[in-house]
Amino acid sequence: MCKLTCLLVLAGGLWAAPTVAQPTTPPLKTEFLDASLAVLPSAKGAQYRRQTEYRDSVGGTVREYWLGGQLRSSSDYEHIQKNIAHGPCESWYENGQLASHEDYVHGQLAGERRLYYATGQLKRYEQYQDGQRTIGECYTEQGEPVAFSEYEVLPVYPEGLGDERAIVAAVARGIHYPADALAAGAQGQVFVRFVVAPDGQVIKVEVVKSVFPSLDAATVRAVQQLRQFKPGQQDGAPVAFSFTVPVSYSIAQRHTLVGGRLSPTQLK
Repeated sequence: MCKLTCLLVLAGGLWAAPTVAQPTTPPLKTEFLDASLAVLPSAKGAQYRRQTEYRDSVGGTVREYWLGGQLRSSSDYEHIQKNIAHGPCESWYENGQLASHEDYVHGQLAGERRLYYATGQLKRYEQYQDGQRTIGECYTEQGEPVAFSEYEVLPVYPEGLGDERAIVAAVARGIHYPADALAAGAQGQVFVRFVVAPDGQVIKVEVVKSVFPSLDAATVRAVQQLRQFKPGQQDGAPVAFSFTVPVSYSIAQRHTLVGGRLSPTQLK
């Protein structure tokens, strides 16, 4: 679940509260994905199909299927765009065997995490309360207990402590309020999603919530300038992680305030 906020405050105008439109429930959305979970324009070359079903204006259930029709994963979200899970998140092997089960409350693990081998043998068992692990156990394919190891190791940025603050600072350094946006009085929050690939490269930078063309472009450029990460891992193997970056542009005073929190989502 991914949050990163950079508040840019520059001279040039006054804040005006926008008119709030009545929320609506988006229709069922179907997408086709390649092996790296990139969205394709059609089913040609696809490995998976994703269906997003909203229950209200922001929350709902995201399901992924193999093209043969078998369910691959199902996750309930409080806020889909912000990747805030709320409820069960499960995945299955292609043979139909349950691969994982996780319980979330408002974006935090709260309940059980269970992982299974393709044979059905329990691989990992964890319990969580308020996002904190209280029990952790690991097993071999034969069911023998082994030393516990962390399930996920997050990508590390090669500056500062390598944490979210280092990423926030790096994005903020690369952002400059575009002159045409200032002249037009354009402000608001741009959401940009990017992926840290298994080799640590930043790829697939895309705007998921637009405000103004040059503000969108400035945010994308800042993210594209991020350096190569130390890759994230899952069960000891390098994996891709997705990050969503909300950047807030506000025309107000002659200084810049940078803050926020960033949480990654591992791409399965």
